[in-house]
Amino acid sequence: MATRITDVPSFPAAGWYGSAWWSAPPEVNRKPVAPQVGSWSGLTPSRVRDKCGWRMTNTGGPEITVVVPTYRRPSLLAKCLGSLATQDLDPDRFEVVVVDDASGPETREVLEELSSAWPQLRWLVQDVNCGPAAARNRGIAAARSPLLLFVDDDIVAAPDLIPVHLRYHTDTDGLLGVVGLVQWLPGLRVTPFMQWLDSTDLQFSYGTWMREGRIERPWDAFYTCNLSLSAAMIGAVGGFDERFPYPAFEDVELGFRLSRQGFRLDYRPDALAWHARTMELDGFCRRMGQVGESVTVLRVVQPDAPFDVPADVEGQRRWRTGARHVVAAVAKVTPSDRIRALHYRAEINQAYREGVRRGRARVADLARERDLES
Repeated sequence: MATRITDVPSFPAAGWYGSAWWSAPPEVNRKPVAPQVGSWSGLTPSRVRDKCGWRMTNTGGPEITVVVPTYRRPSLLAKCLGSLATQDLDPDRFEVVVVDDASGPETREVLEELSSAWPQLRWLVQDVNCGPAAARNRGIAAARSPLLLFVDDDIVAAPDLIPVHLRYHTDTDGLLGVVGLVQWLPGLRVTPFMQWLDSTDLQFSYGTWMREGRIERPWDAFYTCNLSLSAAMIGAVGGFDERFPYPAFEDVELGFRLSRQGFRLDYRPDALAWHARTMELDGFCRRMGQVGESVTVLRVVQPDAPFDVPADVEGQRRWRTGARHVVAAVAKVTPSDRIRALHYRAEINQAYREGVRRGRARVADLARERDLES
């Protein structure tokens, strides 16, 4: 029998940001509700430790819950769940909770088929697309374990991914998180753009500054495609802020809030997972537009936080546009890594700037609407 969860409440998805009301973009039809970011503001690290402290013990239930948000990727989701179903671990020691973020019938068919033969798989459906922050929060609410492992729907887990995460949480307090390594899936065609992307910090920092062990600033590597932490710790700070409608900065912002309460993050590359889809420039530019929009939210939510994101996107617009077109034309006829890199960077920067402008305009419009209503 398929195990669909139907009694998990929705979480808030919009609210006031300083002087402006922020909600989802127009195409996301959600009821605006004041956010409940949690009771973290009055907690000190010692109080969080008292509230979240736990030791890994076998209580008869699952020791870890894998939370997988998904949106319109049924084939990739099937691969992801297949890799989780074949872990080198007693299946009674873990569970998987999938949150279908209003994907449609194909995703539900995958979930119904797999869960009918896999009792450790539970799933729920959001009738309206609310974004990964809201989806993860619903998964957290449905989890029955003291430990959470976040995995994206385009991830294929190594056979020992869950056991490795569990091992690093043995006999630790509730303030430790573990981020694992994500590489391209073996056999996947790695394009020149994907190779270049690995050499930057635009998606991950595995190939640049990250080294095994403690991450000095946890939010810099708070990658929720392969990350585990205490369920009580994340509950103490209120979970993900659902005012971020896209998969952009909702994880970074949570990592920052956690770090203010004593959260520590270790990078363990033997907690291995693979990215199962190719990445092309056009698709990544769309993502960077969403990142730009999310930056406007981040700047209001955490104005004084030390995030390494540019705030000023104005300046020589005509020169930038002209240069971008020239570089794009040259990159098509010149097999040069340097020219290609310039082309990639120019297109991505343009997409990011456009996203920031859209975000600023939306925040300004919503602020004016609020002034008219008051």
